Amino acid sequence: MKRLVPLVCILFLACSQKGFDSNVQVTPQPVPDADFSSYATWDFGRLGEYPETGVEHIDTPQFRQGVAKHFGDEMTKHGYRRTAENPDLIMILHVAAEQKFDEQKMDDLYKGYDLAWAQIGKDDVWHEGTIIVFAMDGKTGKQVWSSTAQARLQEYVGFQDRLDRFNKVVTKMLADLPARTP
Repeated sequence: MKRLVPLVCILFLACSQKGFDSNVQVTPQPVPDADFSSYATWDFGRLGEYPETGVEHIDTPQFRQGVAKHFGDEMTKHGYRRTAENPDLIMILHVAAEQKFDEQKMDDLYKGYDLAWAQIGKDDVWHEGTIIVFAMDGKTGKQVWSSTAQARLQEYVGFQDRLDRFNKVVTKMLADLPARTP
């Protein structure tokens, strides 16, 4: 019993920590009756056309190229081959960011009061990122699969950590894409 109590406490603390992985929400949205057996090749659609997010560290060409490379590697792991000529799947990667804020502290009810807890601080305003991946049939142009991920963007991490986190999310999203069966 004495050994069980510390173990339960450690397990509780480990589960209650809100780390990066627990803040990411991935929602796959397969299209019912989509048949992936005829898909073998893919290419990006609109690569480089998606609008800037307004978040400087994810709008750089180096960041976007790093994500595109990882995306291609994941598609290869799923058994799909990239080709620019008549691909079976057109993959569209859309990235957006929205500034969020603590709505309670912004409530008009508190405007006339000098409450220390109601003062806006740097932790009360943040960016939330959204990634949407669409898989479109290359012949018909119809959507056959999609996935959405949302998470709070970390401001104070270096380029490589940020890229690694972003790529980890892309990996989670593509995990639900039906793999190519030869």
